[in-house]
Amino acid sequence: MHLHRTLKYFISFVICIASPFLIKGQELIQMTVQTGESFYVHPEANVSIFSDVNNSGSIGSLKSSTINFLGQRWNSRIGSRIADEGSTGVNGVGGIIKFSGTDAAQYINTQNNTQGNTGFSNLQIANSRNVILEGQDLFVRNNVSFTNGRIILNSRNAVMELNSSITGYNENRYFVTGTGTNGGALVRKTTGLQQAQIIFPVGSSVSSYTPASVNYIGVAQDFKVRVFDNVYDKATYGTPDNINFVTKTWNISSSKLDPKASLIFNMQHNSNEEGMQFSTVRNQSFVSRFVSLNEKWDVIAASGLTPGIISSGNAIPNSYISSRIVTSGLTQNEYFSKSVLRDNSISNYRIPAGISPNNDGLNDKFVIENLRSTDKVRIEVYNRWQSLVFKDTNYKNSFDGIGNQGGLVNNILPDGTYYYILNFNDSKPITGYIIINR
Repeated sequence: MHLHRTLKYFISFVICIASPFLIKGQELIQMTVQTGESFYVHPEANVSIFSDVNNSGSIGSLKSSTINFLGQRWNSRIGSRIADEGSTGVNGVGGIIKFSGTDAAQYINTQNNTQGNTGFSNLQIANSRNVILEGQDLFVRNNVSFTNGRIILNSRNAVMELNSSITGYNENRYFVTGTGTNGGALVRKTTGLQQAQIIFPVGSSVSSYTPASVNYIGVAQDFKVRVFDNVYDKATYGTPDNINFVTKTWNISSSKLDPKASLIFNMQHNSNEEGMQFSTVRNQSFVSRFVSLNEKWDVIAASGLTPGIISSGNAIPNSYISSRIVTSGLTQNEYFSKSVLRDNSISNYRIPAGISPNNDGLNDKFVIENLRSTDKVRIEVYNRWQSLVFKDTNYKNSFDGIGNQGGLVNNILPDGTYYYILNFNDSKPITGYIIINR
């Protein structure tokens, strides 16, 4: 223990010696660079910081230098910057700031939202417990390299400046966007000229790597990509269909409207995230695009799949790539999914997310809109213990929160979330959740 403390103090001493200006710090707790102060690590130098960092001034990581950050929190305060050897302090190559904690997650807390181009020059992720974003968006000028762990966006964006690169990504090292329909995204700036694939190594969770890539010709602009769980009939809400689809939706947003854009969007998924029906006929699958004008997922000819190769290393087993070409009419917010559903029943009906059976005349019953008199609908409703509470083989919009199965016949079901299975005209089943709230 004594030796460990001595090393920490020695490293703190080395850091202070390396700085051309005074640093006010609290050893073993935090290293603080106050407003107007600077700390530079010179070329070829390699230093380690064991404490948290509070930067309100300027931290410089010059070309070929490395700052090995072993603390828990890197705080970039308002007015701070991370400089390089360039003439403006932000137009050079810069050094590497390496997040390499081993015992717990590390955090990047960016409060400097007015100086986006003064983010990290080169950021290396080497923490198996991951690096989590807080505060404002993360900006990287030159390179993000992954050697261990992930960057968890935590509803923030990671913005890669023009001509920057991402290296070392694979199924264990990537940007985690979050499972919900809203959250963080990976942003990459483009020139709009023909170029190699622009890679977006993203996944919805720490166990789900579902990346994408873009080939694009058009106006210079930023592309923002995220992926989230489930495929909803209204893209971001409504009833999910995780039987006929891969259970992922890829969302690509652009900073400028480009009606003449030429875009190839490639998406990679894992076989364990395929719906039951999708798995049986995956070779007949296609990439479906959500058409906001009529609020439907479109149906196109089958495009098939190729092995998953979006990785800095070897191809990823049991993963598949599908592509969709968009040659005109690209909007600023697009949603794509992978489907085998030719007769898209989920688009023809409006299924409510909940009911409030309190006899006030509003949402008292589970009413499926656009239901035709000739439709034959089978419904099963289950509670959270997976017990069947309601069943009807010829449903006519009658369910009002009263059970008809087992010991719940004619019983008022308690408020809560229930799971349903719907079959329209002997089609494949559609599943979802209904909330009863009186």
